[in-house]
Amino acid sequence: MDNNDSDFKIIVNSPGNFIAKEIHISGDVNISSDSKSAKQNGYTDEQVAKAIEAICGEGKPLHEKKMWAAVYWCLRWYCNFPVKGTDFCERIAKLPFTKVLEPACDYNNIRRLILLSFMNMDCHDLNSVKPSKSDELFFAECRVVLLALLEELGKAVLPKL
Repeated sequence: MDNNDSDFKIIVNSPGNFIAKEIHISGDVNISSDSKSAKQNGYTDEQVAKAIEAICGEGKPLHEKKMWAAVYWCLRWYCNFPVKGTDFCERIAKLPFTKVLEPACDYNNIRRLILLSFMNMDCHDLNSVKPSKSDELFFAECRVVLLALLEELGKAVLPKL
């Protein structure tokens, strides 16, 4: 095995897990994103912000403060956004939005809602998510927002024709 004391970078440009075998490092290791466009499961901050902007506002799926809980549910499972509500809202605040969002993301508006049992279920397969009887109405509302957000995120990664 050769020793390499020079600086080097490993760049992975795809979503998913990266497994490195047989790499031996002595000294400090810093793993971070030095990119302005940090990616979460294949989506940049700009793409996530644009998708949220597209569904946010009067007459759109994200038109009530409480519906930010649906955005939380989606981004938690699809983009590895923070599970802790306060951290999620801080993460949303750091996204590069091009306009002021109305309604804005506020932890006080979602703190009880993100504790509902179905929020802990992976939303990749919505048909397998079974909310409690008392949560069925809110689940249906969240489903609309989640599907709209996923549609917008899908547009972000489709090739331009």
